[in-house]
Amino acid sequence: MPKPPRVHERWAHLRFSVIGHLLAAPPDKGELRAEIEALATRTWLHPSTGEPVRFGFSTIERWYYRALKERSDPVGVLRRKLRADAGQQIAVSEAVRQAVLAQYAAHKSWSIQLHHDNLVALAETQPELKPVPSYATLRRFMLANGLGKRRRLTSRRTDGAERAEARLVDREIRRY
Repeated sequence: MPKPPRVHERWAHLRFSVIGHLLAAPPDKGELRAEIEALATRTWLHPSTGEPVRFGFSTIERWYYRALKERSDPVGVLRRKLRADAGQQIAVSEAVRQAVLAQYAAHKSWSIQLHHDNLVALAETQPELKPVPSYATLRRFMLANGLGKRRRLTSRRTDGAERAEARLVDREIRRY
């Protein structure tokens, strides 16, 4: 059984259905504006909710010219475009990233709030860490990278426990 199309696919198909007839039967010279204005007055069904939705003239015009320029996949060009910086946290500089990783390697059992507080204190002595990201940004960064609070492996600091913890730290640091 085929999978139902994803939300972005449904949106691309809706956009194409709005402008498709303009591509299939291009209007006569000077008629495009009137055709797009007519489309802007129509109501369409939202691809996720099924609620009625309208699109503005400039939006439909943008879709039309984008699909018109694309020769091989006019529907694909109407999909959602991912941001170039998707998945990156520009508020977390490389210096902050390294400081947090070192701090986490030494203190896995600290809460994220404690890591943030210590990062703020460290930034007072190391200006390259400024500006310090907000707590929410640091929390997102840490959780996205698997740096959540961990229970101590053992309360006894034996040689074996320290070697095991060092192996885990090395493995986590090598991921970066």
